[in-house]
Amino acid sequence: MKKIISLVSLFIFAGLVGFMAVAPPSNIALFWIIKNDVEKKIGNPAQGKNDDWSKAKKGDLIYGGDFVRTRKESFTLIKFNDASTLRLGPSSEVQVYGDKNPQNANVTTGDVGFTVTPRKTAQFEFTTPTSVASIRGTQGLLSVSIDGTDFLTIVEGLVQFKNKFSNNSINVGAGQTGVSSKDGSLNVHQSTQQDLGKLSQLDNQFNEQHKIEMWFRGSDGQLHEVIIETEQ
Repeated sequence: MKKIISLVSLFIFAGLVGFMAVAPPSNIALFWIIKNDVEKKIGNPAQGKNDDWSKAKKGDLIYGGDFVRTRKESFTLIKFNDASTLRLGPSSEVQVYGDKNPQNANVTTGDVGFTVTPRKTAQFEFTTPTSVASIRGTQGLLSVSIDGTDFLTIVEGLVQFKNKFSNNSINVGAGQTGVSSKDGSLNVHQSTQQDLGKLSQLDNQFNEQHKIEMWFRGSDGQLHEVIIETEQ
């Protein structure tokens, strides 16, 4: 009898472990503004295996591990649960991670403007094939070039910028731009008009009023539409 009980307990425990392993991820953000062709892809196996990109719509939820990309002449602003935002320029791709709040964004290519809500403890990190940027709360722009060179322009706050190849780190503060390359080089300079102009050009795409259309099922079982007028 004891052996049977032990086996039953083992199966129950294994079932609970399996259930926890496939627990669905938390939604951490939504598409706040979309211009032209923006796509998303599931990145967490707990949501079901799906290697296909699908068209994103305003108000669509983004979960930990999801991919977001913009096509040519396309833009999107995604807003996280803690009010942090990422603004993707054309031909950009990012994968976001987090549990309820953002923890990391892996930028493969493109221009990503960011406003990270100040945090006292855990940092938010940007990773690229070349660099890591550790942020506690700041505003700026991260540009990832095709040749693997990263440009980090900071408008407000202070960021630790690390090159993965040389393992060297520098601090990039307000009014500065850090440059990190695949040859291991890492340096910082006062932001030029070209550096700031790139960020300004991106931000101008979002300085308008927009609508978010969302649907929810009420207690009456019927679908209801909610339209939210927003500004960045």
